[in-house]
Formats: sequence, C-alpha cells, structure tokens
Amino acid sequence: MTDYYQTLGVGADASPEQIKKAYRSLANKHHPDKGGDQAKFKDISVAYDILSDANKKTEYDQKRMYGDQHQFHFHTGNPFGGGQDPFGQMFGGAGHPFGDIFSQMRGVRRNRDLNIQCQVSLVDSYLGKQLEANFQLPSGRNQSVKINVPPGITNGDTIRYNGLGDDSIPQMQRGNLNVTILVQADPKFERKGDDLYTNIEISPIEAMLGCKKTVSNISGDTMEIDIRAGVETGVEFASHGNGFTNVNNGGRGRFVSVVKIKTPIITDQNLIAKLRALDAEINRVV
Repeated sequence: MTDYYQTLGVGADASPEQIKKAYRSLANKHHPDKGGDQAKFKDISVAYDILSDANKKTEYDQKRMYGDQHQFHFHTGNPFGGGQDPFGQMFGGAGHPFGDIFSQMRGVRRNRDLNIQCQVSLVDSYLGKQLEANFQLPSGRNQSVKINVPPGITNGDTIRYNGLGDDSIPQMQRGNLNVTILVQADPKFERKGDDLYTNIEISPIEAMLGCKKTVSNISGDTMEIDIRAGVETGVEFASHGNGFTNVNNGGRGRFVSVVKIKTPIITDQNLIAKLRALDAEINRVV
C-alpha cells in the first residue's frame, strides 16, 4: 500500500496547511515543465488529492490502520477541483503537454450510493466483530457483504465499501455502500468518549467500614477494587488502558467503576430498633 504521507514527506498528524505546503514545494520541484520526473510528479499529485480531501483522507487513514479489510478504494481527481489544470496559472496556462496525466486523474460518473444500517451490541463495539449483511439492490439483485466492525467504533459511525452500491445502470460504475453502525445500549455499561463506565453497588455498612469488590469488565475480565472506609456515592476508580480503543489513533480509554451506595428498605421493627440504637451510638462517637 502506498504511503501518501511519506510521498509528501509529512507525518500522519500533519495539518491541512502543512500538507498543502509540502505538496506545493514538491510539485514545483518535480513538475515536468521544469525538467522534473513525470512519474514522481504524478505520485505527488495523487497523494495530495487523497490527503487534501477530508472524506478520502479518512478512508485512507482507516485502510492504512486496518489494511484491506474495509475494501477501501480511491478515485483520483484534480486536487484543485473544477476540472482545471492545477498548474495552469503557475506554469503558463492550460494545454501544456502533460494535460493527459490530469485527464486520467479525473473522477467518473457512477450509480447512486446506498445506505444501510447494522446494529451491534456495546460489547461488539468494544471487541470488534465481523457481520454479514444481505440486502436487495435497486436493480433487484441480491447483495451480500461482510462488514468488519473495528474495536472502538462509535454509535453512528459509517463504513464505506466502494463499488458495492447501486448497479441499475450497467454502463456506469457502481455506487458505494455506506454502512452506518448503531450501537445498542447496555444495562450494565456505558460509554463516555473512549472511557467505559460501570457501577459498583455497596451497602451503607460497607460504605462505612470499607470493603473489597470484584468488578467485571465488559470483556469478562475481572479486577479487585479496595474501597476505603467512609466512601461516598460517586467516587470513581479508574483503570487506564482498559476502556475503548480509539479508531483514529489506536489509544485506549479508561475503565471506570463508580461507587453507588444502595440503601435497602427495612420493614422489620426489631431491626429498625437495632439500627436506631446503632446510629445513636455512632453519632456519639463521631
């Protein structure tokens, strides 16, 4: 796979301004009208076309991170838009002898894009999952596609599969398939950013005396938490690196356990009397 960042000599975290500056510098150096290498110049132009377009850059970054499993492909087009020679003004106007290079880089018309939705559980979005979707195209044909849900995907994220959309007009290129992932809520866990939250329920007596609790992560891994005496509701215990994977940079969030003091409803009069006596004794000590 071509590394477009390396082609332009910039890092993966380069800003749009840095990408544009690097492109102009290299394009000026390698332009064929100035004695530069034609193949090198085309590589530079293709790299800029991908990295300067937000949508294409996102697709490329995902393909770069996860490989070919998402079936991402890119059309190259004029980096400056409008069907004009990108160096028309810089190098003496349109019609220079390398115009055919740019005509090959323009996009082509295609059929419509299609949009479908797939539901996954919160644990699937945490671990990642491969699904198979079957649906009918507008042409009447049945379509099947394997959907690779990467670990850390968030609710509403869309995965694009180029060339798997509408095929109603045979003479035209197929459209794309956009798969929107819907993550279902979980009764025990909640996602906040890249952090994964759960609650630890303890009794008022456990809160007063302190206790040890075993907590399960969404993946089934367990850890023991030492809760100090006198803890209050809302106190958090965080385990770094055990939250969700960030699909953009590969970092991991926290697994956060939040203390919730559960107060029981007591109706036994004898027990109520004992608790009142104990409460009066505790208040005298305090």
